[in-house]
Amino acid sequence: MTDSNLGKLSKWLRILGYDTAGYAGKADRDFLRAAQKEGRVVLTRKRDMAKRQFSGQLVVVQHDRVWEQLNEVIDKLSIVPDPDRFFSICLTCNEKLKDVSSEDLSGMVPDYIFRRHKEFHRCPRCGGIFWPGTHRDNVNGYLRTRIRRCPP
Repeated sequence: MTDSNLGKLSKWLRILGYDTAGYAGKADRDFLRAAQKEGRVVLTRKRDMAKRQFSGQLVVVQHDRVWEQLNEVIDKLSIVPDPDRFFSICLTCNEKLKDVSSEDLSGMVPDYIFRRHKEFHRCPRCGGIFWPGTHRDNVNGYLRTRIRRCPP
């Protein structure tokens, strides 16, 4: 669970396929309780959080830039990015995307997308529809150049 200062980091962890809840409130005891209740790792920028009692895992993120933050978290949590997990979580809702057949989406995506793509995913919470377009290729290339542990 990330504090409100780490919204971009949350997004990129979701792109990598990691369930990453953002906490909208203040980074305080309630934040730690919520993370503990859900069994989540805490990611925060607030250095004083490390002094609080917390029986779970807490990472105080030191860097300011999202790429450095992402590498820092990957290193500290010993994460090995797996391209098979990339783009499996809704960037908005943090829900696991579900496969959906193209027949079920007729009229819900632009015709040219419907004709060009056969693989679609849908968020069960917000209803967002996703497909592997050029955006995915661009992000994959960007990850490979920015993330130290990202496989080729």
